[in-house]
Amino acid sequence: MSNFKLRLLIYFATISASTLLISNLAAVKLWNFFGIAVDGGVVVFPITYIIGDLIVEFYGKKIAKNIILAGFFINILAIIVFYIVIALPPYEGWTMQTAMASVLGFTPRIIIGSLTAYVCSNFLNNYIFTRLKNGNGLFASSFIARALGSSAFAHIIDCVIFETIAFIGVLTFQEFLAQAVFAYVLGIGFEIVFSPIEAFIANLLRGKMTDDKL
Repeated sequence: MSNFKLRLLIYFATISASTLLISNLAAVKLWNFFGIAVDGGVVVFPITYIIGDLIVEFYGKKIAKNIILAGFFINILAIIVFYIVIALPPYEGWTMQTAMASVLGFTPRIIIGSLTAYVCSNFLNNYIFTRLKNGNGLFASSFIARALGSSAFAHIIDCVIFETIAFIGVLTFQEFLAQAVFAYVLGIGFEIVFSPIEAFIANLLRGKMTDDKL
């Protein structure tokens, strides 16, 4: 593997793990979108699919799988550390214990839902992406077609798993359904809007890697 490709892989792996952790932190807040309760994680989580597509495209499904698992274990470590720090007795006069526990003390349902959805949906995304790449027709020749095609199915799994584990029973069924549908539409919409940029990055990196081999 060339130096450029190795450095790029390090950046991709770091961004992938970081966006998962950030989305877990942001998911604690439910914000109001015209009456729909939406978790804050939807703002950043779609980035994991974009990065995942680029990793599968240039490094293959095996390396992509290892990066998904690495991100999973990094987030498990972060959660353990947060719980330990919250449990430590606060210094006298420090008044932010309750606030810290509220933000960093993720509810177990959000933790389980987020990490389960992350692993399952990203494995599915990478599997479909690879099958489309190795097939024929438009999907085999177009990076964006593969990226959007795989995400269309993976986002369904992600929304169903996360929303069910994290919020079923917490929200009314109508609120739950509205949030799940909105999260799916927003995630796919995010990728569609940024697909030209994603394609540009893929073409740019492909050219860089080709030049690096010369």
